[in-house]
Amino acid sequence: MPATLLAVANLRRHFGGVRAVDGVSLAVTEGGVHGLIGPNGAGKTTLVNLVTGYVRPDGGEVRLGEREITSLPPHAIAAAGVARTFQNLRLYRGLSARENVQVGMHLQRPRDMASQLLVLPRRRAAQRARAVEADRLLALVGLDPAVAGPRAAGTLAYGDQRRLEIARALALGPRLLVLDEPSAGLTAAEKSALADLLRTLVADGLTVLLIDHDMRLVMSLCSHVAVLDFGRRIAEGPPEAVSAQPEVLAAYLGVASSDPPRDAGGGPMPTSTQPPVVAGPEPDPATPRATRKTRAPVPGETAKSGALLAVEDLEVRYGAVQALRGVSLHVGEGEIVALLGANGAGKSTTLHTLSGVVRPSAGRVRFAALDLTTASPAGIVAAGLVQVPERREILARLTVRENLELGGWSRPDRREVAGEVAAMEERFPVLGQRRALPAGQLSGGEQQVLAVARALLARPKLLLLDEPSLGLAPRLVETVFEIVAQIRAEGLAVLLVEQNARRALELADRAYVLETGVVRLSGPAAELRSDPAVERAYLGG
Repeated sequence: MPATLLAVANLRRHFGGVRAVDGVSLAVTEGGVHGLIGPNGAGKTTLVNLVTGYVRPDGGEVRLGEREITSLPPHAIAAAGVARTFQNLRLYRGLSARENVQVGMHLQRPRDMASQLLVLPRRRAAQRARAVEADRLLALVGLDPAVAGPRAAGTLAYGDQRRLEIARALALGPRLLVLDEPSAGLTAAEKSALADLLRTLVADGLTVLLIDHDMRLVMSLCSHVAVLDFGRRIAEGPPEAVSAQPEVLAAYLGVASSDPPRDAGGGPMPTSTQPPVVAGPEPDPATPRATRKTRAPVPGETAKSGALLAVEDLEVRYGAVQALRGVSLHVGEGEIVALLGANGAGKSTTLHTLSGVVRPSAGRVRFAALDLTTASPAGIVAAGLVQVPERREILARLTVRENLELGGWSRPDRREVAGEVAAMEERFPVLGQRRALPAGQLSGGEQQVLAVARALLARPKLLLLDEPSLGLAPRLVETVFEIVAQIRAEGLAVLLVEQNARRALELADRAYVLETGVVRLSGPAAELRSDPAVERAYLGG
């Protein structure tokens, strides 16, 4: 039986009231690719930062083989045999690719000052040996040393920069290689090459801990997978068995309103006696639902004629990374349309493009009569398209009242805005009760209510909601969805990006499912709720 290379026992890290890693234990045995997965905000990167020394734990233990490495600084953990890459590239962009790899060989350099200053034959020979080894590692990860080696790292294609970062990590000669989202932004061909590389490294005796949102990649490579949710390990075992567990499906797809709410560890929530955060009218059950029946996306599909929002063949790039490829969708008057997909699928990029924060590289986007590809963000808001961003973006030092007043900043009717602010504080009593408090002192759920209320004060015709339930306690998730239902009952159109896919599909009229920047599925929400292809889009297969 393989020996345990990395052992994590009851590891904990809290950031204020947020339990980012909450008593996690796991073991990584020698050899093979071990997966660490979980939805957005599950605690994966925090756990990696704890293991590699970038964050100090509040409790627990980390052992590499027989050695305890808990709380060692990053350079000492690297010297012990743990190398890592980062979710966001951290290359020395002005150095050549070869020099970047040689930086990873710093443990091989002499540590005394005299040896470093004097150009001795022995030192020159060591420098030549490091250059040869750097070229070998470049070739190993699929980069031509003669072509890529002398080039500045910042001038390489994005996929090549990802490979270069792996080569630099390998230059440490690690026992354990930790890869944090190595496939992010890669094309299908580049992901296939990455999978081949990892198989080669494992065959040579390296152990890999892989964190990635591409579930097809994880499930095809990993012999063992651990799943985090709300900072806790909720499942562990072979990938096929793990992906079928109800707790994992709930973590990735959310729970239906008929299911009992879960606590942070995945178990049933105790009954709460706390009054709801929001008060308001129940949604009208007679509100008509959309009846359009589009079962599958058609490449280059023309959006519905007369739609409030029409997106056709939208493409977005971040440098060398193509985030959206030919995305077409539409939202009609009074509709709730859900935009779903795993982390990294392109959902937030779509919303940022509609809001004018990101400019598309191709495609047509119209909101009523406004061309969103050229309009300014301020002009887009003034036209009635308003986004509630993923992290709420409330102004923490301003009071609740001041945040609300900013919602009407583009409106000339100041007296009417003041009356609507007061009405919003009555509609959402928690905001009235805390109107004089700095907004940063509100809980996460209260901040989400504030963000939605602030957006409504702009009098939108279409509201873009980006992950409104993200990071909220389960009892507050229902509050957020009640607000969305109320908004819809009042006739406001909503484009909803939401990690709780099951709950979003209960609310929505129609939905689109994104995967790696492409619309893979679309149709009536009622049909997609029972479609196993939605599950595969999140969990691979």
